[in-house]
Amino acid sequence: MPRGAPLSDRHQSLVQTQREVQAELAHLRREEDYLLLKVRQAREQVRYYEGLLTLLRRDWGKTPGLSELVRKIG
Repeated sequence: MPRGAPLSDRHQSLVQTQREVQAELAHLRREEDYLLLKVRQAREQVRYYEGLLTLLRRDWGKTPGLSELVRKIG
């Protein structure tokens, strides 16, 4: 904006810039929320698979009975 521009034009330009910045900020907040959700889901999956690994390590070398196999499948 040229230095000699009327104050009203400069004000309108600043208002428009503020709107654009606020829209971008809202977009980034939504993106942050989405990424936080994905991180939480990934951590839950890691805990789940770590639990399965713990069970596998505990049961390693043991011959499970039929009822144990059915329980694990179900």
